[in-house]
Amino acid sequence: MRPLIAFFFLFFAGSIPAHAEAEQPKDAPYPRIAMLWNAGRGERSPEAIARHDLMLLGASALGLEPNRRPIGLADGFTTPSYAVARERVAGIRRLNPEAVLLVEIYFYEYRDEWLPPDHPWWLRKEGKRLQFWPGTWRMDWSHPDYRQQVIRKTAALKEAGVDGVFYDNLRKEPEPWVAFLSDLRQAVGDDFLVLANAGYAIEGLDFVAPFLNGFMYESGWSHNRTDWADGIRAMRHTQTLLREPRISVIERFEDIGNRAGWPGNPNRGKKPPADPAARRWTLCYALIMGDFYYLFADNTSHVHDWYPEYDIKIGQPSGPGQSIDTHVWTRTYEKALVAVNLPGAKAPYTLKTDQRRKDIFSGHVGTEFTIPPGEGVILAPV
Repeated sequence: MRPLIAFFFLFFAGSIPAHAEAEQPKDAPYPRIAMLWNAGRGERSPEAIARHDLMLLGASALGLEPNRRPIGLADGFTTPSYAVARERVAGIRRLNPEAVLLVEIYFYEYRDEWLPPDHPWWLRKEGKRLQFWPGTWRMDWSHPDYRQQVIRKTAALKEAGVDGVFYDNLRKEPEPWVAFLSDLRQAVGDDFLVLANAGYAIEGLDFVAPFLNGFMYESGWSHNRTDWADGIRAMRHTQTLLREPRISVIERFEDIGNRAGWPGNPNRGKKPPADPAARRWTLCYALIMGDFYYLFADNTSHVHDWYPEYDIKIGQPSGPGQSIDTHVWTRTYEKALVAVNLPGAKAPYTLKTDQRRKDIFSGHVGTEFTIPPGEGVILAPV
């Protein structure tokens, strides 16, 4: 789920060509850190945005203006705004050539003012529109004309020079999604990246995976989970069905308690209690279970801090993650050994190494590391 407040920033592109393209994301070292609409706590500078490896922005953040009003009727962007967007994209490329840059296209819900109240694209039940997120209303995703309008607007993003598109609120609705994505791929081609938000779902996504480059897994994939075998199997299987390059994002929220990320909640916008253990083990999970981008955020606002471990790049993996038992997994990278003891494990796990290593989280140096349940380590050679 995305914040409803648009995020704006200014970019000065320097001398880089406006149509410069990003390098393949497979070349970027790990950990790969994502941003979802927000560049960081209190951050709006180009540098804060560009230090992420995957950047998701709203169209307005790149200066794109809808080509029709009300904006729900727009199927593209104005010609002058394309020039602005290309300059801002070029600024990102200059600061981080390997980054993946995506723009969201809204489709699942609209605000009141985005379409006339009697428009046929609103989803209705017994004549009444269906509310989704507070302040927004569901769209009739089964309406073929509406799907084509979303496709035209998505294809229009290519003119801005971005790498791809993001769609929020993927649901297990095979018929409209397959129809939509089949037509979309014909319109944008195979090289345009498509990321979709699976929310808390980690299973039952085979119907849509072959059309996508990645899923965004919001924090629910880890909520109160203690039995991991089926979930890990499902996530790893789904990744094999995706198109290359794969750009799935694993996100973990801190303890949001009482839905503190939702609009109207008095705790929305407040930093939740720190949960560093969750940050450590979920980062290790992302590094071990696949080739994921990672984000540790407050809540559904996706506000986040930048942590020291993000700057310690450990290169590429030497192979897939390996299971020691149902809860303990390891994976070797060019510059580190990553291990995790997942929540629900019955006991700590002692990992012995054949050379002295340093845990980048704790700073502990040695050849033996005890990993409690719900913890992870990233061990760099000394």
